[in-house]
Amino acid sequence: MTIAYLDYPLVDGYIHNWLVAGPAATVVPDLARFTGADYKLQIVRHYHEPESGVAEPPAEAQKLRLAEAELPWSYVRCKDDHFVDLSVFHHECTYLRAWAYAEVVSPTAQTVACILTTNGPADVWLNGQHVHRQEHFYHQLPKRVPLQLALQAGPNTLLVRMEQVAARECPYALALQLAAEAGLSVRLPTAIAPAERRARFERAFNAAHLRQDVFKADEEVTFFWPDDFEDELKMTARVQTPEREIFTEGHKTTGPGVRAEMGPAYRFPDGVYDLLLMPTPREYYIGEMRVTRSLRCWLARDRFSEEPYGALPERSREALVDAARREVNVFSEIAKMALGLWGRVRLPVIHDTIARINRRGDCSDFYLVGLLGMVYRYAKDPAFPAELRQPLHDCIVGFKYWHDEPGSDAMCYTTENHSILFHTCEVLAGQLYPDEVFTNDGATGREHRARGEIRALAWLRDRAAHGFKEWDSNCYFEEDTLALTHLLSLAEDDNLAEMAAVVLDKMFFTMAVNSFRGVFGSTHGRTYTPHIKSAYNEATSGISRLLWGLGVFNGQILGTVSLACSEYTLTPLLTQIATDRPEELWSRERHTGDPADWRNSASHGNEVNKVTYKTPDAMLCSAQDWHPGEPGYQQHIWQATLGPEAVVFVTHPTCAGEDGSHRPNFWHGNAILPRVAQWKDVLIAVHRLPDDDWMGFTHAFFPVHAFDEHVITPRWAFAARGDGYIALAAAAGLRWMTDGDNAYRELRSYAAHNVWLCHVGRRALDGSFAEFQQKILALPVEFDDLSVRLRSLRGDELAFGWEGPLLLNGAEQPITGFKHYENPYCTADIDADHMDIQYGETVMRLQFGA
Repeated sequence: MTIAYLDYPLVDGYIHNWLVAGPAATVVPDLARFTGADYKLQIVRHYHEPESGVAEPPAEAQKLRLAEAELPWSYVRCKDDHFVDLSVFHHECTYLRAWAYAEVVSPTAQTVACILTTNGPADVWLNGQHVHRQEHFYHQLPKRVPLQLALQAGPNTLLVRMEQVAARECPYALALQLAAEAGLSVRLPTAIAPAERRARFERAFNAAHLRQDVFKADEEVTFFWPDDFEDELKMTARVQTPEREIFTEGHKTTGPGVRAEMGPAYRFPDGVYDLLLMPTPREYYIGEMRVTRSLRCWLARDRFSEEPYGALPERSREALVDAARREVNVFSEIAKMALGLWGRVRLPVIHDTIARINRRGDCSDFYLVGLLGMVYRYAKDPAFPAELRQPLHDCIVGFKYWHDEPGSDAMCYTTENHSILFHTCEVLAGQLYPDEVFTNDGATGREHRARGEIRALAWLRDRAAHGFKEWDSNCYFEEDTLALTHLLSLAEDDNLAEMAAVVLDKMFFTMAVNSFRGVFGSTHGRTYTPHIKSAYNEATSGISRLLWGLGVFNGQILGTVSLACSEYTLTPLLTQIATDRPEELWSRERHTGDPADWRNSASHGNEVNKVTYKTPDAMLCSAQDWHPGEPGYQQHIWQATLGPEAVVFVTHPTCAGEDGSHRPNFWHGNAILPRVAQWKDVLIAVHRLPDDDWMGFTHAFFPVHAFDEHVITPRWAFAARGDGYIALAAAAGLRWMTDGDNAYRELRSYAAHNVWLCHVGRRALDGSFAEFQQKILALPVEFDDLSVRLRSLRGDELAFGWEGPLLLNGAEQPITGFKHYENPYCTADIDADHMDIQYGETVMRLQFGA
């Protein structure tokens, strides 16, 4: 075997090119052995080995041979955050190990100052000698640790072993920075030959990019090379699932401005795909030129419905048919049962779900609710498979229904959505088997039911009186729908069932007010990147389509299947509000409650004050003055919406990764929360980043493919869709990104202190798109470090900054202390015993009192 070397420079002093093996994953048995706040450290010390485990010199395309597995040494090129990012979600507590290798070339023998940044413990070996160990756990933002490396002249072998313990989301990253003035470079050994051709493929694949995240209906799945990329290489592209199921393959040639098409989206089943770039099969398999790159995208056969259609019973059946054909999880099987398609029910899926719940993996509560609904609704059907009865029974009576019961596990109990799901499970299980002794804690079903009813009713009354802590969550409203539809349909206690229906009405009213043509484009107390980049991936899009004919069915089926199977009665008034298109809607809301446990921070207060401005052509939403300067999590502070994919928002990223285990990540949440204020169609967001900020910029999601027209300048970005317009500016200027994972969708602004402005407009008020731009550019704007003074398109004088009030025409404009709801449809106070919702002459009263 011949070994060649690939040479790379440091990037801002960081090693950006590594060989990585792993992670090797070990599910931790008998978790009760490890107790206390430092249980992760106990687990690491239990499994830790002093030797590196690397017995043979690493090289690309070779193996790391461990006692339990063989792991390939794979090439990893860091993104702008400098991280080797192996972040992952494990539903069970899991011990992880991974190895990163590089050779540092030094012109002389020298001692170099370094900083090793990791989330968990790490060991360093230099030239075969163990020289450093750091033993810490930083769950989200990794910790920087200084060390010194004594380099010899010439190449130095550098091995870093990363350890981590995953219990649900697991950020798992490594960055190594060396003194930039040391004249260092990096080389990597490779067994891929010839190395020069391998390097050409690497450059070609790194230059390729997508220009949108979702392809739908007849849109061609397309990727591009930039105009200045001149190397021509024959290569192959595949469209395949993350599980590597190949759907199509095509031969392409790289070159300047090449546009490569892979077929229309409707040819593929809905879902997430990787566009795999590789050499031709002959060169890849026979010549062993194993160089690849994956580009992640989503494909959808159907288009988003922006106009209401059909009747509710028809849409309910459509939702079930759609879920049944997707075969996503056990809820697809429940949909088949609801449709009477017993011959298509996949029993292994149900058995696997039972086994997962029995292992008490995280999110077991989601799926146990579904299984309980299955037993209640279909177990007496003659077609119900007899082989499921005993496993279902044993699963239900053996489950752990709250964190105070015996047993250690990785399940999350106390977040807002998980709480009501566990309580729903306990109520329904107790009803089902009232006289049986549940094996986990020895309580009877009747006792479980009583506990569950008390807890569920308290949860419901809190949301009725104060709103949701995870306000307007376009991911967790789906899980709330899952729980509440089962309670209102199957709970035997009338008060509990009625209160579940009332809270569901309130939740759907909130969605209706804060949605634009089916897009739940509100500010969100909790979200994930795919849900905010495109409404095609929102977990509430299917619920919206089922309820009022606006939205799209997608792979998020827990809520739609549960709603379609439920006895929930949709009041026509809510449909009227959801489909209403007033000339101008100004809505203010306040939601209160204790800080959710998932925040891991007692510094956040217990309320959000939020506003929504909506016209027939656009919507602008924000959370006002929400804890500026504090660390964020998954809060989505503001968004402008002109269509299902025509959305714009600004965040402060923590990393370049978009994996859901990073909270915040590149798009969802903020490393440091901004101070935001909005007056109708104008929004101001003030950002103050720390001096040592990891990424060093704030950025806007600005997907030009989703708009009809756009204009980008160094100060302003403009876009139009239909008769709606948007203008976006940053005091520090804009950099339009035409490469990378978000090419043609990202605007960056590099500054520690920055102010972003957003205006939304419309043809009816502002004329043509060109006239809108002219009017915006003519408006006076005065930036001053962390503040701004400006005039709006409507002639209002606004002033706002990091401190002080929002001034509207010289007078203070309240941005906190709102009523619970205040809009043309509803005015209600926090802690009121009822809430009246009105459309026209029709009034709907939601009664919250006992």
